[in-house]
Amino acid sequence: MNKSYLILFGFLFIKSFAQTQRHPAEWEPISAVVMEYHYFEKTKVNLTQILDPYLKIANTCIEENVKLYILNPSKKSLYAYQVNLDSVFKSHGIFSPLIKFITKDSIDERYPWIRDHGLNFVYQNGISQPIIYNFPEDKSGSFVAKNLHLKNAIIKPENTHEYYTDGGNFLTDGHGTFNICATDLTTDLPTEILPKYDYFYQKFGIKKTINLRVPFVHVDYFLKLINEETFLVSYIPHVNYDLNLDKFTGHQSYIDEAVIFLSNNLKSTFNRSFKFIYIQNAPTAFDTISNRILHTANATYTNALILNNQVLVPQYQNKSFDSLALATYKKAMPGYKIIGVNCRYYGTFSGAIHCMTHEIYNSKSIYIKHKWPRNPIKTLKKFYPIKVQIISNSKNLDVYLYWRFPKKGFKRLTMKKKNDNFYTAYIPINSKEKTIDYFIEVKTKYYTTKRPVVAPKNTYHLTFE
Repeated sequence: MNKSYLILFGFLFIKSFAQTQRHPAEWEPISAVVMEYHYFEKTKVNLTQILDPYLKIANTCIEENVKLYILNPSKKSLYAYQVNLDSVFKSHGIFSPLIKFITKDSIDERYPWIRDHGLNFVYQNGISQPIIYNFPEDKSGSFVAKNLHLKNAIIKPENTHEYYTDGGNFLTDGHGTFNICATDLTTDLPTEILPKYDYFYQKFGIKKTINLRVPFVHVDYFLKLINEETFLVSYIPHVNYDLNLDKFTGHQSYIDEAVIFLSNNLKSTFNRSFKFIYIQNAPTAFDTISNRILHTANATYTNALILNNQVLVPQYQNKSFDSLALATYKKAMPGYKIIGVNCRYYGTFSGAIHCMTHEIYNSKSIYIKHKWPRNPIKTLKKFYPIKVQIISNSKNLDVYLYWRFPKKGFKRLTMKKKNDNFYTAYIPINSKEKTIDYFIEVKTKYYTTKRPVVAPKNTYHLTFE
């Protein structure tokens, strides 16, 4: 079967950072999470299992001092069962003014997939002036934006393909370098650039969009971007399938071809190649309690949520595969707290924790761009320069570089501003030491952030030959 890919490039030349919109990356600081509650149908599945994503998100939000808004229907209408979530949370010892329940019925029949309902957060000048973009069918997103008094607007794209207006089918790096979408195998893709479509996506500050033709509804079913240059990728070998339950068994060939295409045609914001780390999906299983099938294509671990310093990873009640997925995240994202979330019930409906949540970022951000060294360095100099681009509205901005030799304490250097918002500091080199750990800290009067985000639990590394 022929597989095709389409790259759509924007026509707007971005002359300066302050003039362009920017959609942040998932690992940037967030101030709130939004969820929708929906008990799909009468089932024998234990309520605690069904509520596990909500309980885990609530605890994580409390630990991260992030607000949690949950839309909770009170009438039967489309819902077989209603639950007093406030009482359930209290019964699990969860009490916090950060958690808000919003009673609202029949916003959208696609509960609980809030990721699909808009809430596209964009900084209009790259670092502040946030606006929430929704599409005409994003009833939940529009309701949430208005209820939380967030500036919002409706986008009416000329392109009618739903995969361009779906939050689960959106993946970007926070620098406007690219967006990646998954397109259905049966879709007849356009064969030429559509200017109106490009204009629509430039509301997000995206320079180009890549469509991957794969047998998945959303890109978050098989790809997860965890930093500017690293993807987690689903791995679905043939042994994962149950030929009595799975009608299609060819997902992996499409995933492999997508990875090859990205490797050959896409560079990071630092103009370097990407790293791909595979995580094997849980195998297909028939759930006798819910009387539903958990297909291996839906039992993905890439449908995870980065929530500031923590990562919530789907679990499917398959101990060996679940444990391997958690171990992979811990190795790929050192310093983050990795939390398993029971998503088996939701996986039978083709979703997991990323589909069930949507982040709302801080009203003001600090733009940070740092190209860390990846390869051993050849140098005869006594100092090695570390550079970082930082853009902020704050008049009082302090930028520090922390560095150390292995097993030593960190030393702090003040990074000095040069030009074009670039800050530089110089690390002294010891010819006897082949490795140096370092991280960058940016402080304003009200806000502090670091790179890597979880530093000093994880740092960048200099390696000398």
